[in-house]
Amino acid sequence: MSATSKALSKKPFLQRAWVKVVGVFFALVFFFLVLAYANGSRIIVLVDEHFYEETLVVCVNVMSWIAPDRLKLELQTFCNVSMFTIAAEHQKAQHSQD
Repeated sequence: MSATSKALSKKPFLQRAWVKVVGVFFALVFFFLVLAYANGSRIIVLVDEHFYEETLVVCVNVMSWIAPDRLKLELQTFCNVSMFTIAAEHQKAQHSQD
């Protein structure tokens, strides 16, 4: 057992396998965050075109955990208005860039 601990202690910290795995993981997360930020408009359009109903259901379910005393219709209305507001703000920002 002391032979393996000596072998580990001699290996430089940055060359250890778990450090490389953690580094690659954070690099991928950073890459995807930058990609999502750069393509934010495409993500909103994709959600709007293909996943609107699913996004609405997820929003209603999350809001029902946050505000369990509200009616489902109130939560649907809130989520629907919120989603349209986000889309409108995005469209306004996109038109101001053009």
